[in-house]
Amino acid sequence: MEQATFRELIVRNVDAKDAEDAIRQVGQRFLDAGFVKDTYIDAVAAREAVYPTGLQLAEIAVAMPHTDPQHVNRPGVCIAQLAHPVTFAHMGEPEVKVEAEMLFMMAIQNPDEQVELLQKVLSVFQQPEVVAAFRAADSEEKLFEAAQKYIG
Repeated sequence: MEQATFRELIVRNVDAKDAEDAIRQVGQRFLDAGFVKDTYIDAVAAREAVYPTGLQLAEIAVAMPHTDPQHVNRPGVCIAQLAHPVTFAHMGEPEVKVEAEMLFMMAIQNPDEQVELLQKVLSVFQQPEVVAAFRAADSEEKLFEAAQKYIG
């Protein structure tokens, strides 16, 4: 993925009232950049309601919303720093709620890539210095730099 394109998918201070609002706002960035079809946002919101993607990691809670490949034009990851934590249901334990600070919204065409990205995010966000770097990012440029350094 070329850098200029990836940079478009970094967004800070997403002021969302709830998980669905966060998904819709961040999904719009994907749509505007041409990564996904106009069916993507509704499909992600519907999937999140059935298969939640919130994760409580050691130092931070994140969510990794995504949907099926038929809604995707080309693969990418939109990284969003939320203006304030938003409640997501926990992946694997939907009755548990997590207060997500970051969204890693995925446009995936190959299911293997989804597993690889999930494992990568899980491993890097177990490190306190990574969480600190993402939390300290006070501009889209710094958020992009943290993403490049730790996620690639």
